[in-house]
Amino acid sequence: MTGATQNHWWHIYGPFDPGENNLPHLGQVIRYYRELQNWKAKDLAEALGQSVRHVYEIEGSNNMPELISRRQAISNLLQIPPVLLGLSVIVPSNSLEHTDIEVAGNIPIIDMQTMDMFSNMLELSWELYYTSSAQSAANNINRWIQHLTGAVKEARGVQRDQLIAMLCKFYQLSGVAARDRMDIPRALRDGKKAIDLASQLRNPELISASLFRRAKTYLKQQDYDAALKDLEAALPYAEKSRDPLKGYVYQATAEAYSIVARNDAQTQKQSLNLLDQVGRIVRKGNLEDDGSFVKLNIAGLYMDRAQALTLFHKTDEAHNALNIARNNLGPELTRWQARLLIADAEIYLAEDDPESCCEIAFD
Repeated sequence: MTGATQNHWWHIYGPFDPGENNLPHLGQVIRYYRELQNWKAKDLAEALGQSVRHVYEIEGSNNMPELISRRQAISNLLQIPPVLLGLSVIVPSNSLEHTDIEVAGNIPIIDMQTMDMFSNMLELSWELYYTSSAQSAANNINRWIQHLTGAVKEARGVQRDQLIAMLCKFYQLSGVAARDRMDIPRALRDGKKAIDLASQLRNPELISASLFRRAKTYLKQQDYDAALKDLEAALPYAEKSRDPLKGYVYQATAEAYSIVARNDAQTQKQSLNLLDQVGRIVRKGNLEDDGSFVKLNIAGLYMDRAQALTLFHKTDEAHNALNIARNNLGPELTRWQARLLIADAEIYLAEDDPESCCEIAFD
């Protein structure tokens, strides 16, 4: 799944490449849902009364099986939304009104202009979060959550799923903003709502993003067992996600391991190995926008690496990592600038240099 973007109606179910007739790549859809069921190719072959080779041929092809009965069987067996297998006709709608119209197998979807409007407002809210205060972002988020919640109640079918996906993303952001305001109960409540909504769609990117963001709240609360439980649950979904989100889940998991590692060399190694994997993803470049609003870059990676090395009592290496982060951090990311100063102060504190620590802390 390499070329998927947010410009296709089916991205609410997964990051599938385009197929034929305004549908996602058939083989990718079938393989994804088969793996989601924890089925091997031979399991699906036996259920269909076909050979394993036939299953692999279907999964490697973008051609739709001619028999509707075959598609219906696959849909039922793997719990695939029928619309993804072309069992319904997609009909764009120009408004959120008349969402109950569904005639002769036609499935209405919300037009891209309306979805783009929601996406633009979400992007604006995230930009406020990254470049301003959490409170500035929170005010606008609440209004959109209320609007989308009402719209979900009136919609059904694919339109409802489109709105649920957008609502899930707003709840993720709301939870992050609440966490930074130290409103932990609100952050956990919104985090659970995001996870529940993502689970309804069985979308790997929504699930992994929702889980890792709630895990970050647990880390803030110092509930490390709960954080690791969420992060380890997110990893299999991250493997099915695109590089920006995949790398960020690795990075968050590495952070959690670094905190609980103490003097456990094996856990320290796990943490640094995950950060190495993030480094490989970042160095590949071409980190396409995957709609998860994570900032996967050299600066963030090396700030996390510096913090891990500080915890591992490797302060010289931590200073070096932080210098790399500083040289790659844009001046517009004011919240990240503050985070870098905090990381720097923590290194001096670990070196028993309270004077330098306090000087940087005041900055």
